[in-house]
Amino acid sequence: MNLREETTTSLREQGLRVFPLRDKRPAGSNWQNYEGEVTEEQSFGIVLGRESKIFVIDVDDYSLFPNFTQFLDKTYIVKTGEGFHIFVKADTIPQTMRLDNNQSQHIDIQSTGTYVVGETSEHYEKNLNGVYVKTGKIYEKISDTRNINYVDYETEIKPILKKLGFDLAKKPIKEELSDSIKNGVPKGNRNNTLFKLSCNVLKSIKDTEIAFNHISTINEKSKEPLDAQELVKLFKSATTYVNDETLESNKKFKISDRIQYELLDESPKELRAITLDEDKTRLILVYLPTKITENGINTFDSKAYFVTNGTEGKKILPIDDPILKKKYVTSIFSSFKTLNDKWKNKDVQEYIQSNDKVNPKQVFDNLYKMETTYFENEFDYDYHFQSCWITHTYFYTLFDLTPYNDYFGMKNVGKSKRLNFLRITTYNGILSGDSSISSIFRTIQGTGATLLLDETESLKGGKDDRTDLENLLRNGFSKEGMVIRSKETKKREFTPEFFSVYSPKAFGHINGFDNVLDDRCIKTKLVRTINKNIADSEPDEKEDQLIYKTRESLYRLFLDYADEIHDLIPEAKSLIKEQSGREMKLWLPIITMALFYQNHGVEGLIDKIMAKILLTSEDKKISDIEDNNDFKILQILEQAATIPTTSKQLYNFINDDLARQFNLERLGDKIIKESLERLGFRNKRTSKSVEWVNLTSEKIQEAKERVGLIQPTQTTLFDNYSTNKM
Repeated sequence: MNLREETTTSLREQGLRVFPLRDKRPAGSNWQNYEGEVTEEQSFGIVLGRESKIFVIDVDDYSLFPNFTQFLDKTYIVKTGEGFHIFVKADTIPQTMRLDNNQSQHIDIQSTGTYVVGETSEHYEKNLNGVYVKTGKIYEKISDTRNINYVDYETEIKPILKKLGFDLAKKPIKEELSDSIKNGVPKGNRNNTLFKLSCNVLKSIKDTEIAFNHISTINEKSKEPLDAQELVKLFKSATTYVNDETLESNKKFKISDRIQYELLDESPKELRAITLDEDKTRLILVYLPTKITENGINTFDSKAYFVTNGTEGKKILPIDDPILKKKYVTSIFSSFKTLNDKWKNKDVQEYIQSNDKVNPKQVFDNLYKMETTYFENEFDYDYHFQSCWITHTYFYTLFDLTPYNDYFGMKNVGKSKRLNFLRITTYNGILSGDSSISSIFRTIQGTGATLLLDETESLKGGKDDRTDLENLLRNGFSKEGMVIRSKETKKREFTPEFFSVYSPKAFGHINGFDNVLDDRCIKTKLVRTINKNIADSEPDEKEDQLIYKTRESLYRLFLDYADEIHDLIPEAKSLIKEQSGREMKLWLPIITMALFYQNHGVEGLIDKIMAKILLTSEDKKISDIEDNNDFKILQILEQAATIPTTSKQLYNFINDDLARQFNLERLGDKIIKESLERLGFRNKRTSKSVEWVNLTSEKIQEAKERVGLIQPTQTTLFDNYSTNKM
C-alpha cells in the first residue's frame, strides 16, 4: 500500500469522506457526499464535521507552530503550503469561524460544511492573474500519528488562541451576512465563507434564484471574487448540502449530548453464527483458546472468531474486528468455553493457507461409516438421512425452516447415545443437561448451537419453564422464530426482550409429542440392536479420530461450498414438489444436502431420502387420521351412501359412525359443527331447522385435498423459493 492509499484508507476508517480536487477547488459538485476513489494524480479534499465529529484548526502562518507542538504525539497534524492543519475529534464540535489578531495573522476553525486539502496533495496558490498554479510544495504529515484523537477545545486549544491574541468572539451570522453584503468576504477564507453564507441565505429565503442573487452581490464586492463558473458550482454545492441537511433533520434526532437516534432505510445486516453474505462470502463462527494481553497482564479465554472465505480470499477475524463491526450487527457471544476447539486453531490456519477444497463424497462416506459403526437402524435409508441431517446443521441458515430430528422408541434403544453422537458431530452441538430455559434462549442466539434434548424433565424450573420450553420448540424451527421475555429495567419497569431461537434441534424420548410440535419433526424409530459390537460401542472423539476429522471437514464444507448448495435449492425443491406447505420446507434442507452429495459422487442418495420422505408422510397421514376428529368425520361423510342435511339428523349420524368405526364417545353438537365448518361445509337456517347445503361428493373431494388425504387434482400457485443468505 503506497502513502496515498495509506492516508485515504486511514481517513475513511475514521469516518471522514475524501473527494478529488482540481487545484484547491472541488473537481465536481456534491463533494460532501462523494463515494468514489481518488487517483494518485489528483489532489483531494477532506469533508469535515457532521457525523465524523472532526474539525480542523487551520493555521495559515507556520511561525505559530511552536505554540502547538504539544499536539504532535496526540493527534494528526499536516503541514500545508504556508501553515498547518491540526485535526481534532470532539463530542461537540465548534462552528466554522475565522479568527484574526492584531499581528495580521488569522486562524480558521474548519467545521461542518467545509473541507481542507489532504496529505500527499500538491499545494496550489493563485497568481496575479487569478489562476491557480502549483507551488511545488506537498501537504505532508508532521505528527507522530495519523490517528485523529480527542483534544479538549475549551481547555487545551482556546487558551493558546487567546494567548496569541485571536478574537474568539464569533459574529452572529446575521451580522456577518450584513458585513459581507457591504464589503464582500475576506480573501483568506473566501470559499468557505461564501459557502457558509450561501447555506444561511438558502435556509432563510427558500428561493434559490433570490438566494443566488444575494451571494452574487457579496461575491462582486469581495477583493478577490470567484469567477462566474466557480460561483455557480459553489452555490450548487451549498444547495445540495442544505437539501441533504433538511432531509437529515427528518432522520436524525438528538436525544441528549450522548444519545442520537437515526432512522435507517433498512435494517443493518445480521451476522449469524453461519452466514452466507450477498457477495457469496461465507462466514462461520468458531471458538478458539486465546491469550489476551492488556496493560502487560495476560489472561486466557475461549474467544469468538469468524473463519471466512469469499472474494477477498480466506481469513480469520475476531468478532470485535472493526471490519465486522462496520458491516454487521450481531448477538453472537464473544466468549463461550463449552464450544472451545470444535475446530482447532492449527487446522483453521492450515485451511486458510491451503487452496485445496474438501472432498464432499469423502465427508459423506465418513459420516455414513460412523453411522453404521455406532448404530443399527431398522431401515437402510435412515443411515443416509442421519448423515444428511448432520450436514444440514452447518448450512441451516440458508433455509426458511430446519427440521427437528426426533428419535423415539422404548428404553435402551440408544437415544442418549444418539444425542451424544450428535453433540460431537453437529454444528456447535450442545446437550441441554440441567440448563435453565433462559440460558438456552441465550445460548442458541449467541452461538447458533444445535440443541439436543434427552430428558426434558431435567430442565430447571417449574411450570413457567415448561411453557417457555414449548415456546422455544414451537418457534425455533423457523428462521423468523423468536421468543419474547420480559426484562426488568433499573427503574423497575418491564420491557420486552427478543431472542432468536432458530437452530437445529434433536430429541430423544419414549412418549410422543403433541401434534403441533410433531409437525416440526422428522421421526426416526430406534430399535434395540442385536449386534454386540454396536451395542458396546460409544462415540468418543478422543478414541475415534474420524469424529474430529469429519467435524473439521464439515466446517470446511460450508466455507468451500455454501454458495453452490444455496444455488441448488430451487432444483431440490422441484424434487419434492409432491409435498406441500410446511412439510415441503421441512424436507428441503435434507433433499438439498442429498442433491449436493449425489452431484459429487454419492450414488443413489436422493432415492434413499425420497423413500424416507414417502414413509414419513404416510405415517403422518395415518397418525392424523387416528388423532384428528376432522379426518374421521370426513371419512364418514365420504363412505356414506346418503348424508342427512338437517343439523340434528347429521350430528346423530356422525356420532353413530364415530362410535361404530372408532369406538369414540359422542361428540357435542358444537364440536361437530365447528369441525364441519373447518372442512369447508356451510349451513343455513330455514323456517323449521338448520340445514347443511353443500355436502356434495365434489365438496368432500375438495376437503380431502385441503387436509392432505389425497394429492390436489389441479395445480395451485405457490411463491418461488425466496433467497436466504443470512
